[in-house]
Amino acid sequence: MVGAQVFSSKGRFSVEFDRGCSPMTVNITEHDPFGNITRQYYYFEGAGITNSQTFTYQDAGVYQIVQVIGQDGVEKSDTLFVEAFESIKPKVEFQRCNGLELSVTSLDTYYDSIRVYFTVDDSVTLEADETASFTFSSGNNQIIGLKGFFDNADEVCDSFFEEIVPIPTLNAPEIIEASVKESCKDIFSLYLQLDGFDTLTNYRINVIQGSSTKVFDGFLDQLSFNISDIPFNRNNDYCVNIEAYDACNNTSSFSSDYCAETTQLSLSPFASLYSTYEASGIYINLDPVELGTFEIYRKLEEDDFEFRSEQTASFTDPIGSNGRRYSYKIDYVDSCGQVLYTAETNPPLVTTEKAGLNQYSVSFTPPVNSLMTSPTHEYQSGNSFSQTTGEINQSDFSIQLDAKDGSPRQFITATSIYPDGLILRSNAETVRHELVIYVPNAFTPNGDGLNDNLELFGLPTEIATTNIYTRWGQLIYTSDEPSPGWDGTLNGSIAPEGTYLYEIIFETASGEKRTQKGTFALIKK
Repeated sequence: MVGAQVFSSKGRFSVEFDRGCSPMTVNITEHDPFGNITRQYYYFEGAGITNSQTFTYQDAGVYQIVQVIGQDGVEKSDTLFVEAFESIKPKVEFQRCNGLELSVTSLDTYYDSIRVYFTVDDSVTLEADETASFTFSSGNNQIIGLKGFFDNADEVCDSFFEEIVPIPTLNAPEIIEASVKESCKDIFSLYLQLDGFDTLTNYRINVIQGSSTKVFDGFLDQLSFNISDIPFNRNNDYCVNIEAYDACNNTSSFSSDYCAETTQLSLSPFASLYSTYEASGIYINLDPVELGTFEIYRKLEEDDFEFRSEQTASFTDPIGSNGRRYSYKIDYVDSCGQVLYTAETNPPLVTTEKAGLNQYSVSFTPPVNSLMTSPTHEYQSGNSFSQTTGEINQSDFSIQLDAKDGSPRQFITATSIYPDGLILRSNAETVRHELVIYVPNAFTPNGDGLNDNLELFGLPTEIATTNIYTRWGQLIYTSDEPSPGWDGTLNGSIAPEGTYLYEIIFETASGEKRTQKGTFALIKK
């Protein structure tokens, strides 16, 4: 067991492993020659000292264990660093093969190694880029276990599971439509539409013009897609086929050939265009292009479009303030210098106008993009202490601000949420909440149980001082307890009927001190 230990810098103590997943328990073994004396430990910076040789790190992080030994009046110390990692799912690539066989390749660089459990009794250990295969006995749903390992910390990381359905035979999908299109002079792209696909099958796509040329080798995630910059002879007709590749046995099954004539059409690079506000600016999502560039034009609210930059892929446009409303026009310029396509996009946008006390009218502009699904829209109002969220069903609506924290500066924003989980965020309109503490204009301290105390309503916190003055400015009551309020007594008796002044000095949730003053009437009944 000693040989499997990880030793401290001076070799006086060791642990079974110094890297693992949280919660990670370390057990200390002592090796010093100092005899029967007390050994104590600090398990992380700022921790109290302890005699315990066992400690559990609940959170991920790098920690220093310090051993302290007192001998001959001299304190001796030794240290060892350990690291607890977050337990995350190992990255692997599954691939279906013929005959209920499954291939798995480790793509993981987080762990030192991973283990794949095909069944309770059959498993394999893989390092990065290593591949293994397994044949199941039936085509029923199979639960594949995945677990990561750090050095010899075998049992400290979580297990994760994938549900896989083996298939007896790999079949290539049929091609519904295929066309080769010229996007720039002598630059060609292949457009394909398929009748179906399997996400765990490795497909190879071939263009045939006399001989066969492989133009794609990988996994599919959509029925329609483009393959850019393919080798192609504009003067010859062509055929296309797809092969379903069996990685376990190095064999393939092929679709029927789809044959067609060449065309001179171009392909739009804006299939995935959208924009959204983020912390560092406005993110513009673009299909990356190897040839040509995107010329980006931006306009602020109702201004004209102005040139911003040239890009070749998605980027973030820095902006001065996320409270401003921006829209974009994008020209795709091919390598010949021609503008082939133009598109416009804007994130969700909101504008506000004050409509009453803490009430704002909001105009909502939905996002403009190339996404094919429809989102739901929500608004958010408030700040980091208190937020209200609601669904947007129409372009114009009103919001009543809520300020539980008492902070006057708030924001109104909107989000557009797509079925695949994509969230597009709007600009942030700054609004102001007018915080008013409600104090009754009169109260009747007559002991009938109704309105007997001067109560305060709407305080953001319980940190508040109430001062009561006569109409001539004489302080007659003060209290740091907001509830139940002044009972109307002065020197043990009910104060004279009349008008009094109040002063409330209170603190918001953000720590800001504020003061409100006013008058009220004491009425005897």
